[in-house]
Amino acid sequence: MWLHPGVMPGSAPALMEVQVRKGGTVGRALLQRGQRDALQVRLDRDLPLQRARLDLVFLVDATGSMADEIDKLKRSMRSMADQIARLPSRPDTCFALVAYRDRGDAFFVRAHDFGKDLDAFQRSLGALQAGGGGDYPEALNEALHTAVHRLSWRGDGATRLVVLVADAPPHLDYGAPYYDDDMQGALARGIKLFAVGASGLDPTGEYVFRQAAQYTGGRFVFLTYAKADDPSSGPGRETAHDVGNYSVESLDRLVVRLVREELARRPAG
Repeated sequence: MWLHPGVMPGSAPALMEVQVRKGGTVGRALLQRGQRDALQVRLDRDLPLQRARLDLVFLVDATGSMADEIDKLKRSMRSMADQIARLPSRPDTCFALVAYRDRGDAFFVRAHDFGKDLDAFQRSLGALQAGGGGDYPEALNEALHTAVHRLSWRGDGATRLVVLVADAPPHLDYGAPYYDDDMQGALARGIKLFAVGASGLDPTGEYVFRQAAQYTGGRFVFLTYAKADDPSSGPGRETAHDVGNYSVESLDRLVVRLVREELARRPAG
């Protein structure tokens, strides 16, 4: 930090106190009028780090082919939440859920807005059942629009993440909203999309998932199975996606790792 000489008029006292603030930490030092050498201001690094604020949305395809993945989420949600709570920044986490199917199904898009009550979130997740679908593409456009624009995201300073778990591309024949508009909206609001491809995701779906994730600063990842094209085959190392070297993690560990990496990018203090 540089101080222009004009900030110290001739009428200023011989000594002035300089305060430097970073996060919740304040450092103070005395500056002598006419001083030309550097002034060091020390911040107390022993103060505890401020808790991170994390807004985490699960955006879930709830059509019939997603039964196994939805069951995995239900079984692992408590473990995920516990692991996230124990991360070094001890994040203050709000969870939200946006589930979607398609036109003509029991519901189109259904949202559970942000809240800190994990039990309430789990009740919403626990009530979610896979069903419907019919044709291959689903209502991802409309669901992403809901996640970006209709949830109660917290203000500046919160880490904003969407974890999409799905096995099909969006309908591109329904008209607006379109995913490419909403990925731009997500970027403008500091929302990162992490797209998790489930078994059955075709090249078009993988393209859309990769595009939206890369544009918003997130990542495309995928689930593996004992048999690449059969999610009911159980955990394994096989995938139908066109990838080279990759590591294998359970869904809960995968989500926790993505969250941990994002929180680690926060500025210190």
